[in-house]
Amino acid sequence: MTILAMLALGLAGCATGLDQLETSTPTFSTSQRDDLRKRAKSPAELGLPEHFNPGVAVGAVASQSNVTVALCKVSTQQTREEIGGQFRVPIILANVNGHPGVRVLLDSGSNRNLFGYSLAHELGISAVTGLDPVISSGIGGSVDNLIGVVRSIKVDTLELRRVLALIGPDTQVLSLTQGFWNNPQALILGLHTVRMLSYVSIDAPNGTVTFAPREAYQAQPSSIFVTTIPLRWVNGLPQVEVVMDGRTVPCYVDTGGDYGLLLPRKLAGELGYWKPGHETVGISKGVAGASLSATYVVRETKVGRANFANLAARTQVTGPDAADGNALLGNASLRRLRVTFDFQHGQLWMER
Repeated sequence: MTILAMLALGLAGCATGLDQLETSTPTFSTSQRDDLRKRAKSPAELGLPEHFNPGVAVGAVASQSNVTVALCKVSTQQTREEIGGQFRVPIILANVNGHPGVRVLLDSGSNRNLFGYSLAHELGISAVTGLDPVISSGIGGSVDNLIGVVRSIKVDTLELRRVLALIGPDTQVLSLTQGFWNNPQALILGLHTVRMLSYVSIDAPNGTVTFAPREAYQAQPSSIFVTTIPLRWVNGLPQVEVVMDGRTVPCYVDTGGDYGLLLPRKLAGELGYWKPGHETVGISKGVAGASLSATYVVRETKVGRANFANLAARTQVTGPDAADGNALLGNASLRRLRVTFDFQHGQLWMER
């Protein structure tokens, strides 16, 4: 069985020539494949039912009260001027399979959890026997991954048990923290994994994340601006209606993407921002390598009552569009606000 996992994660690019574009797709080495097969276990050995559903991300959640933890600092180049600029993307520390201090990227733009091979090996993550590889598609192309099981992910008193995750080749996106912490990898945790909670709030301006198992969400009393937007889940990804230059567009919400907007070629052309051969180009990096992208600025983007003027945007001009040709709203805009995924009521809250 083949499952399409749209990992819509992008890193900031820079102006480049075609000869500098990284096009290789990551793969396992022969020794890595042999090691994964050797350490693979049956569903029963991993505490799973014999006929389990590979699409169910987590077996159980243990926590009765809210948990608030600090974000790890990953500064942007505009730290001093930009609200939330100390936290380029939301990364927290967790205890994974008894190993403390594992960096976890909270990525709403991924409908799968994902380890690089090296981190999975270090944490003792075993692949499940008898399952076909899973194809992960994103910026740069597609990669084959194996399905593994994490016994436990603990964030303070919150514990996720028997979490399904993909084990993939070590990629640039998993080394997102390169240059900050001696190049350790991070676990990509899709927010779909915690949808059985009441809500998750990512508060980059104050450097925290709150996980709420039961309590209904209420806007912060200190907020001077609050807006809510209906939130739906499409292919395991959160989607909202966004108005770009007066045009309403369905848009995925991608906390793991270090960009403002990522628009498919068709939409970017219709809005007048992209024309083949008449673009400023850069590199977008993702789970499968890199893609050449046109860069530009969208004049006006409205999400509910939140208005973003002159938002940096990009469009991939090589390979397939990310996320099946849908638009994505990245964390360069989201980190300016407290963003809450209200799973219980199907709302996205944005506050300042």
